[in-house]
Amino acid sequence: MKMVLVSAFALLLAATGYNAVLSTSASQQQGELVNQVQTLKKARNEINTQWTQLLIEQKMLADDSMVSHAVRTRMDMHLPGATQVVYLD
Repeated sequence: MKMVLVSAFALLLAATGYNAVLSTSASQQQGELVNQVQTLKKARNEINTQWTQLLIEQKMLADDSMVSHAVRTRMDMHLPGATQVVYLD
């Protein structure tokens, strides 16, 4: 009877140790996954910032070309030719 109790206690102790190792491993893995998620979120935010800057640049380029086109067509303005430029001293 005493041997059965000692064996049962040893089995419970081994199971508890095994569960502790599994719990520690899962906790460590969770920490690593959280770090990966944070790294990916940071990368996503940087990409979104770059995308926003590119959209702003695209709008500025589109607006400049629209203004240039409007000046040439509606106002009949153009760059002067070499013979039309007068230099003053």
